[in-house]
Amino acid sequence: MMHLTKLLFFLFTLTVSALAAVTPRAVVPRAEELIQSGRTFTIINAKAGTVVDLSAGDNTTSTGWTPNNGLNQRWTTLWTGHSWNFQSVITGSYLGISGTAANGANLTVSTTPTDWDIWHDTVNVSNYRIYIPNTAQNWDLWDFGNPVAGDPITLWQATTGVHQTWTFEQVDK
Repeated sequence: MMHLTKLLFFLFTLTVSALAAVTPRAVVPRAEELIQSGRTFTIINAKAGTVVDLSAGDNTTSTGWTPNNGLNQRWTTLWTGHSWNFQSVITGSYLGISGTAANGANLTVSTTPTDWDIWHDTVNVSNYRIYIPNTAQNWDLWDFGNPVAGDPITLWQATTGVHQTWTFEQVDK
């Protein structure tokens, strides 16, 4: 009798599992990712509140600057199929780096696109980290996120610092 009870319980459990596997479930839609190809953003340092700013003086230097809603602070994200590019609304040039991907390399602009990976921060998922693909080099606002206008944005080995994270605010072109 004990074996029959165990067998019936096993068959019951198996039947319930099989029904659960084929029973349709409500699909919960995922929130749309903010960053999409072709959208334009102001990119804001999560610690300092300064934005990625293309210098009006030389149109090549990129620094952290006080937000002023200028076109030189607007960047269009472009998906290439394997990475992201950031294109300046005002000049059409692309965010890149001077030199090779290493600690202290300055963020600058160029007519040639630079490939970037954009990942949610693991501590605060509403913030993003922007990396050179296949490296640990990500954007870093100088001096641990000092909010002084004109501080350089460089590449630096990823740390847990909030000064290496960014938020995106969608704006019109």
